[in-house]
Amino acid sequence: MNWLPVYIRTMEKLAPARCAFLLILALVVLPSVQGVEKVKVELYSEALCPYCADFIINYLNPFFNNGLIDIVELRIIPYGNARVLDGSLICQHGPDECELNIIQTCAIRLWPKVTDWFPFIYCLETLDRRTAAKNWKSCVHPSRLDLEPLIECSATPLGAKLEMEFAAETDRLQPPHKYVPWVLVNGEPLMDNYEDVASYVCKAYQGNKPAVCSRLEHETIKTQPAGLCVREYVSQASY
Repeated sequence: MNWLPVYIRTMEKLAPARCAFLLILALVVLPSVQGVEKVKVELYSEALCPYCADFIINYLNPFFNNGLIDIVELRIIPYGNARVLDGSLICQHGPDECELNIIQTCAIRLWPKVTDWFPFIYCLETLDRRTAAKNWKSCVHPSRLDLEPLIECSATPLGAKLEMEFAAETDRLQPPHKYVPWVLVNGEPLMDNYEDVASYVCKAYQGNKPAVCSRLEHETIKTQPAGLCVREYVSQASY
């Protein structure tokens, strides 16, 4: 007896049932995976603030190595404690901060993918604050960005326009930010607990969590941050 035709006919009969089973399995399993929303993490920061630099280097950068970036939608808004006075940007740490804030903003807007712009901002925050405004271009090549678009954006009205949009967003914060780094997880400010951002992310995520979350469950929540760049309500003459 030739078994091949019998085998083919049998598989043809089974194929619809197998397809139906796989379809049902997909309908049951996929929503539970695809329906899990990422945790929104927003950092309102400013260049040349040592505590913002520390947070980016020591608290956000590990996300890219411990798996948390896979469950996080990360945004950085580089404006911080700056002011818009008579249509001009006035920054807490002077013109160098304004320039670096705009450069960061341009990188974020030109390359929306977080894995593209974050290495650049990380590099900027590792530079000596006294010379960062002069040496920022050194971070372009290691982060694999293009220098020309950054120069074109930051040195033209486009950069200032984009920064003004971040200024408006920062000024709409409720409650208003009191200092930077000002960190929100799913829209809720962490206040002085911003250094525990990883723990808050793990608690907020509803899906399968990275292994690092198990370790964080046993760590003590900090009550005092390393430091803050406080928002000062001062006159234009004080800047």
